[in-house]
Amino acid sequence: MLDYVIENVTKYINRKNFKRFFDWFIYKFDLNDKSEKLEKKRKNNLHPVRPRKGEIYLIEFGQNVGKELCNTHMGIIMQDSYKNSISSTIVVIPISSSPKLYDTHEKILETDLEEGKLNKLPSKAKAEQITCIDKSRLVYKIGKMTPAFMNRLEKRLLKNLSIFFD
Repeated sequence: MLDYVIENVTKYINRKNFKRFFDWFIYKFDLNDKSEKLEKKRKNNLHPVRPRKGEIYLIEFGQNVGKELCNTHMGIIMQDSYKNSISSTIVVIPISSSPKLYDTHEKILETDLEEGKLNKLPSKAKAEQITCIDKSRLVYKIGKMTPAFMNRLEKRLLKNLSIFFD
């Protein structure tokens, strides 16, 4: 196996970002082990990690491709709380503190936080980058958004997906 790895990795070692992706590859094994351990802790079909809709978590998004969000960022739990109690995955929207605000983003102000604190305000929820992640990527809970903010974010998400109701 080692010969196989050496043979197939050698041609990439001098490429830009090799170390970053290789380190992520190793860390991903640890996340996979964490995910398997969490699955073994299930009781009555309930997952041991049960985030609630509207909560903010620090999330390890990893090393992704192109302009996809990567590294560790905060994210808002978008999936229904009941589904979060049984599923191994959750749907999240990442938060960014970069100053540019596009029409796919929902601005986050201090008044939008029900509990907890964000390092930089205003921030934004990047609704165009909604994604599904394994719960092993959750690092820790940071806070919770207000119901009014969640309502605005849901409307922004529907608009981004061109889903309209009468």
